[in-house]
Amino acid sequence: MKNNDTHREFRVFMLPDYEKEEEYLREMHKDGWKFTHVTMPGFYHFEKCEPEDVVYRLDYNPQSADKKRDYIRMFEDYGWEYLQDLAQFSYFRKSADEEDTEIFSDNASKVDMMRRIFTKRMIPVLTVFFCCLVPNIVNILSAGITHVRPYECILLGILFGLFGLYIGMITHCFVGFRNLARKYSGEE
Repeated sequence: MKNNDTHREFRVFMLPDYEKEEEYLREMHKDGWKFTHVTMPGFYHFEKCEPEDVVYRLDYNPQSADKKRDYIRMFEDYGWEYLQDLAQFSYFRKSADEEDTEIFSDNASKVDMMRRIFTKRMIPVLTVFFCCLVPNIVNILSAGITHVRPYECILLGILFGLFGLYIGMITHCFVGFRNLARKYSGEE
């Protein structure tokens, strides 16, 4: 959705896609659309601006409110503009003309962030998958499908759809995290 001064786009970036999200925001800024905020489930909001090269960075670092102020102040001391938090990701930006446009001091810090994401985000997803979804599908398949009522067909479709969605998400995240870990450890 666009008007003369604002623009909104729907995009989906999964956990290991944070670098793609950063690049997307940078390209939008180069095209004259400054990122203002993102809302769930993936609506990116922009306002018209002069095109310029601006670096966007995301950091996953869940903090309590009192520690968050110090965390943001530390980034601001290094020239980063804090934009927002969404789902425990903090969004920052600064001009690409400045000297240091990385928020991580080394690749080990990036790997550490991926570990934090994995333990805080992927383990709950895997828990739901293996404790809720898989047992229900096993029960349905082991009971056999003989005389199924129409509403049960709908429920089965939803259940199998969720199963497929979870398998796709989990696979994408595992492959993405593995590729990022290889990239940051120099194996790529």
